[in-house]
Amino acid sequence: MRTPPTLARCVREIEMAGASKKNASPSTSRSTDILNRVQRAWGESPFYQAQLKGPAPDRVLSQPLDPFTADKDLARAFARGRISFSEESIDCDGEIERIWDIAQPEGAVFAFLQEFSWLRHLAVLEDAGQEVARQLVRSWLKQNEKWSPEAWAPYFTSERLVNLCAHHPLVLAKSDATWRSRILTSMARQTRHLARTAHRSETGFDRLMTSLGLTIAGFCLPGCEGPAERGLEMARRELRLQLRPDGAHVSRNPSRQLKLAVRLQSVLKAIEARGFQPPGFLRHTVVRTSAMATFFRCADGKLAIFNGGYEDDGNAITSLQTMLDPENAPSDFARHSGYHKLTAGRATVILDVGVESVGALFRSAGSFHFSSGRSRILTNCGNGAHRAREWGNALSQRDAHSSLSFQDNRILHEQSSHRRAEDSKGQLIEYDRELSAPHEGLSGKYSRRMFLAAGGGNLRGEELIEGLNAEMIATAVWRFHLHPSVRASLARDRRSVILLLPNKEGWRFKSNCPDLRLEKTVYCGEGGAPIAAEQIVLPASGFGALKGARLSARWAFARSDIV
Repeated sequence: MRTPPTLARCVREIEMAGASKKNASPSTSRSTDILNRVQRAWGESPFYQAQLKGPAPDRVLSQPLDPFTADKDLARAFARGRISFSEESIDCDGEIERIWDIAQPEGAVFAFLQEFSWLRHLAVLEDAGQEVARQLVRSWLKQNEKWSPEAWAPYFTSERLVNLCAHHPLVLAKSDATWRSRILTSMARQTRHLARTAHRSETGFDRLMTSLGLTIAGFCLPGCEGPAERGLEMARRELRLQLRPDGAHVSRNPSRQLKLAVRLQSVLKAIEARGFQPPGFLRHTVVRTSAMATFFRCADGKLAIFNGGYEDDGNAITSLQTMLDPENAPSDFARHSGYHKLTAGRATVILDVGVESVGALFRSAGSFHFSSGRSRILTNCGNGAHRAREWGNALSQRDAHSSLSFQDNRILHEQSSHRRAEDSKGQLIEYDRELSAPHEGLSGKYSRRMFLAAGGGNLRGEELIEGLNAEMIATAVWRFHLHPSVRASLARDRRSVILLLPNKEGWRFKSNCPDLRLEKTVYCGEGGAPIAAEQIVLPASGFGALKGARLSARWAFARSDIV
C-alpha cells in the first residue's frame, strides 16, 4: 500500500520553483472506452433524441444574478486562446476554437470550459468578449450539439445552463433569429436531458447543485416548466438529506456553503420572476444557508479556511447580505455543524469543534482561524484538490491544520465535547476530545482551552493531553500555520515568535515549550498555486522527559509594540 505523501514533501516541491511542468494526459482503459462508445451511441440515437424534443423557447425569461467576481486578466488571456489552471495550461496560438480538442477530460481546464464559467469573465470585455464567446459556443455546438458523454454529464450540463442563463445577453444580443433559435433550442434540449439524468451526478453535493441548476434553467426557459418542477422536487429531497438544522451543508465546507447559498437565492428569484409562489420551505432555507455562509466571513470580506474550502469571493459573500436582517443574522455558535466564533475588538477566532465522521476527508477538528482586522494571522493550509493527487492527500491530514497531530498515526481521535463561557473579561471555549490507542489498549483525553480577552489584543490557550503513556504523548505536535502575508521571526530567547502583519500590527507568540520552532509550510487557501508560508511548531518532545502520562502546553498571542 502506497504511503500518503506528507506536508513536508509539498513544502519541498514549493522550494523547487522553476522546475519543468509536464501535463500528463490520463490514460483511458479499454473498458471505459467501450462504455463511452455505448453511451454515445444511445445518446445520439433517434430514440433518445426524440425524448429531448419539445417547445422551442423564443427568449430567456429572467437573468439569474452571477455575484462572483470576473477576472479581466484571465478574460484577456482566454480571448487569445491561453488558459491555465493549477498544473494545466493550454495555448491555442490564437485559434480559440481548437481549445475543445486540446483540453483533456477530468482536468481543471476541461471543467472550466464545459461549465461555461468563462462567460462571466468574457462579459467584462464587452463587444470583444461577445465575439469570442460566440466563437466558443459555435465550436462547442459543432462537437456536442446532439450529445456527448463528457460534455453532457449532469453536473457540467447544470453549470453550463446556469451560466448561459446568467450571461445570455453576451451570446444572444445583436444576433440573427437563426442563431438565437439554435442556442435556445439547445438549452431547452439540455434542460430536458438534465431532468432525466440529474440523479446520476457523482456526489451528493453535485446532485444538489445539479437539481438547483435544473430548476433555474427550467424557470428561465419557456416551455420547460416540467423539468423545473422535477428539479425543485429533487432539490427538496437532497436538501432534506444534506442540510443540517442550522443551515450548514453536511460537508462543513465554507466554499460549498457559499455556492449553495448563492444558487438557492438564484432559484428563489427565478421562481418569483415568473410570478409563481415559491414553495414554503425555500425562503426559509435560503435565509438559513445564507446566514451560515456569512458566519465564516472574516474582516477582509472572504471566508475562513476549513474542511477543503478556499478564501473565495468577497463579492459573492456580500450578495448574501440582502437576505439577512437582525432577526436572522448568523450567531456566534453553529450548534449543529460544530463551529464557534469569538469576536473582540479587531480580533476574530473561529474554532472547529465538529465531530469527524467515518470517512471524512479533512481531519480539521480542533483547528482554528485567527485574524486581526483585515489581516489573517493563523489559518489552515487549504485544499489541494486542484493540484496533483499527492497535494490533496497531504493537505487533508491533521498536520496541515492549526491543531494537534501525532506522529504515531495509530492514535485515534474519537468523540468530542465543547463548552463556552463569556463575561466582561473575555470569551472562553473548552474543547475536549477522546483519544485511543487500540494497539496498546490505552485511552486518553485531549483538551484545548482558548480565551480571547475583551479588547481583542490577547489570545491565550492551554493544551492538555493525559491518559496515554509517555512515549505516545511525546509524539504529539501542535502546529500554528501562519498566513503567507505574516512576517515571522524567532526571538533570541527561542521562547517566542515576533509577528508583523500587513496592517502594520505587531504581535508576539509565547509558549512554555522549551523547543519552540519556526518551520516552513504551504498555503493553498486562494485556490491557485501553492504559496510558501511558515508555521509555529510546539513538539511535545521539546518538554523533555514527561512525569507520568500527562502534558500541559500553554501559549499566547499578544498584540505588541515590538515589531
